[in-house]
Amino acid sequence: MKQVGFAAAHWGMLIWAMLIAVSFFAAAEVSQAIDPILLTGLRLLFSALIFLPLLLLKKHSPISVKGLLAHAVLGLLLATYFGSLFEALRYTTAVNTATLYTLVPLMTLFFEVSLLPSPSLKTRLLPMLIAAVGAVLLTLKGAASGEFPALYPVVVFGIGCLAMALYSPLSQRFKAKTLKGRDAVAMTFWNMLFGSLFLLVFCLFSGGWRSGAQLAVSDMLWLVCLALFGTLATFWLLHRAIGVISPSTVISYVYLNTLFVTLFHWFWLRQQPALIEVCGAVLVGIGMLALVVSSRNVKAVTA
Repeated sequence: MKQVGFAAAHWGMLIWAMLIAVSFFAAAEVSQAIDPILLTGLRLLFSALIFLPLLLLKKHSPISVKGLLAHAVLGLLLATYFGSLFEALRYTTAVNTATLYTLVPLMTLFFEVSLLPSPSLKTRLLPMLIAAVGAVLLTLKGAASGEFPALYPVVVFGIGCLAMALYSPLSQRFKAKTLKGRDAVAMTFWNMLFGSLFLLVFCLFSGGWRSGAQLAVSDMLWLVCLALFGTLATFWLLHRAIGVISPSTVISYVYLNTLFVTLFHWFWLRQQPALIEVCGAVLVGIGMLALVVSSRNVKAVTA
């Protein structure tokens, strides 16, 4: 698989962070009366179908049984994450889910230690902690005074965050062996397809498909937008960067999500910056700059 350059990978992840930030609020616009598992299955299916023409134009080697199983495992992780997001949004706010999502890079670093051990892992811990603290400070401004999320959505989305944290290092592990030579197009298509199949089959047995009758035109439009920008584009950019920079550094771009939301409030909605937000923005900037610099050093050593 032809890899992109160092700078292109980081620019792509910058766009990734912007799209993820918007997807939290776009997901909250979909009717909460519809089964979240059905919504997620349709979202992943739309994503796969959008990418199908591009996949057919490319020549790929036949997929082995082991390759299909690897895609199935990655698809199951995606299904778990997106399903948990929709379910959690029925009981808590987009701000709370965004706060929980800031833990994903640290979880990813933990899985990377087990699956992709490297001497450089220790150098990323401090910058990631700095950026994580900054991201939490930014999201605290968005929560109502004295309001704490209920236990159920925290547990549900926490499981989804664990699945997302495992996705990047496990994907890179598969790319080195079972899925060697697969490009970002093929990886995204097959993972999305398997994820959608898992969820839609589950809906057939759980009866969640019946809520599909309540889907309005606006819901379908939001799902298509989420499939195109919040799912398809983000995971293509993710796979594009994996292998060029480390999984924990890749997923650390999540720390920029809340920063972009905060900047939107400052400059577009003309809200007065609070001191806690300014401190959070500075910490996120310092942490991410340190991560980018350290990832360049690692790349130079391994080249």
